[in-house]
Amino acid sequence: MNLEQVLEILKPVYPKRVYILSGDPNKNSQFSILPKALYNEFGCEVRLLTNGYILPSLERLKHVSLSIKAHSNDLHKKYTGKSNQTSLTNFRWLYERGIELSSSSVFIPECIDKDEIVKIVQFIAKIDKNIPYRIIGYKSVDGLPYREPTYEEVKRVANLAKGYLKNVTFSRPQEQDYSGIVDLFTNNLRK
Repeated sequence: MNLEQVLEILKPVYPKRVYILSGDPNKNSQFSILPKALYNEFGCEVRLLTNGYILPSLERLKHVSLSIKAHSNDLHKKYTGKSNQTSLTNFRWLYERGIELSSSSVFIPECIDKDEIVKIVQFIAKIDKNIPYRIIGYKSVDGLPYREPTYEEVKRVANLAKGYLKNVTFSRPQEQDYSGIVDLFTNNLRK
C-alpha cells in the first residue's frame, strides 16, 4: 500500500494513536515520512514497533519499541540471519535523540535463554535503567525445535531482569490482550 491508501483507510476512525509495526521494512521514502504524515493528517500520537534495522524520519514520532532479539551477535545471526549491530546502534542513537524508548525480547529456553536475556538488559541498563522492557514467552512454531517456557520460567527471567532495569514486565502468548486494536488493513482487503 502507498501512503495515500494508508491515510484513506484510517480516515473513518480518525485515530488518536497509530502503531507502525515495521519488523524489517524495505527502505522507501513513504515509510520515512509516515510518522509525520500520520500526525499531520490526524494529529495523532505515532509509535513504532520495530526490529531496528530501518527507521523512518523521527519527525513527529512519539515512541519506539525496539525488539532486541539477542545481544550476542553470533546468536542473533543464528536466530535472524542478520547481525545485530545496526539495531543495537539504532537503539542507542534513538535514545541520544530523545525518542521515548521501550524494548522487548522473546525468551526461548535453550536458545534466547536467561543468560542471553541478562546480556540484553545489561546493554539497556548501560543506556538508561528506566527504559521499559518486556519479556515475552516463546510460542511454539511448527518446524522449530524450541519449547514454550512455563509461566514460572518467564517470571524467574523477569525477576533477573529487574535486577538491572526498573520497569520490567512479562507475558506469555496465552495471556495476550488485544482489546481495542482495530485491524483496518485486513478489513479493507476484504472489500
